[in-house]
Amino acid sequence: MSSISTETVTASEGAPPGAADLEKPCTILADPPWGNVGQRGKYGAEHHYSLMPLDDIRAVPVGDLAADNAHLYLWCYPATRRIAEEVMEHWGFRFVDEFVWGKDQMGLGQYFRHAHETLLLGVKGKLPVRFRGQRSFAMLPRQAHSHKPEEVHQMVQRMSPGPYLELFARRPFPGWRVWGNEVDSDIVIPGFPVPSDARQQDGPADA
Repeated sequence: MSSISTETVTASEGAPPGAADLEKPCTILADPPWGNVGQRGKYGAEHHYSLMPLDDIRAVPVGDLAADNAHLYLWCYPATRRIAEEVMEHWGFRFVDEFVWGKDQMGLGQYFRHAHETLLLGVKGKLPVRFRGQRSFAMLPRQAHSHKPEEVHQMVQRMSPGPYLELFARRPFPGWRVWGNEVDSDIVIPGFPVPSDARQQDGPADA
């Protein structure tokens, strides 16, 4: 059986107490706000949230945040499918498989009208999955823009061990640490500030 690293997540100077004592995650789920690739236009993602340049996404130290033996689940859409695999490799994970989320509503597309998104699975070190009966495709309801199905978190938990960390998260999920612009982040990533960093460093307000 593969060993699991118990190294800790690196926190920046001035991070909230205990931030540097968090066990490194064995499983990371990431949904980057892909910039420069097919997100613009009248109905593009730029009208819903800020996009991130591809070079900045590559620079996020995902491999350093993860345990020595870890899984990475990385969301992408057709225009970023090839780029996402390159980013995964840059982060120190080798691509091994993919899951396709089929949507019950037609979306955008210059050629095909897209009705799916893809979740890539990458491995760092050696870490087998815990459940080998998971199908690679599911039809799941489409919600608000970029709102991924909660069923995917549950699927990931069946497949991969904790601790769990979601990067670029937009809402909390039980049993997961989160980081992103739209949540109260549980970790601080040096060089990548998010709004909740200042609140954590300031501490609770005086009564």
